[in-house]
Amino acid sequence: MATLTDIANLAGVSISTVSRVLNKDETLSVTEDTRHRILTIADEIGYTKHKTINNSKKEKYQVAIIQWVSEEHELDDIYYYNIRLGIEKRAQELDYEILRYFNDIPFNLAEEVIGVICIGKFSKSQISDFEALGKP
Repeated sequence: MATLTDIANLAGVSISTVSRVLNKDETLSVTEDTRHRILTIADEIGYTKHKTINNSKKEKYQVAIIQWVSEEHELDDIYYYNIRLGIEKRAQELDYEILRYFNDIPFNLAEEVIGVICIGKFSKSQISDFEALGKP
């Protein structure tokens, strides 16, 4: 099976350059010749991206969404509802597990939670409480 290292060695570039080209990183500054060379070599040696063989063993990250509005108010206010739906949709695409909190600061957030997304108009003291959770 072909690896990023194989491609990097054949193309004469770093592994990170190969990774960024294969992932279509538009911020990478390489010549079109180098980009083409990497893609050609990857194709020629049969490189394929790794996929998790057993999804049940894949670690699932948890993200907490904390909303300023109550669940009942959200149903009457499509603005906050649509914001939450958009965030949840993208989180699901990234295979994150979502923990939802309405108008409540969960001081006992699970250690597994890797981040917190706050939606709404929170007070300075509430923001301080969020920061005290120690989650990005």
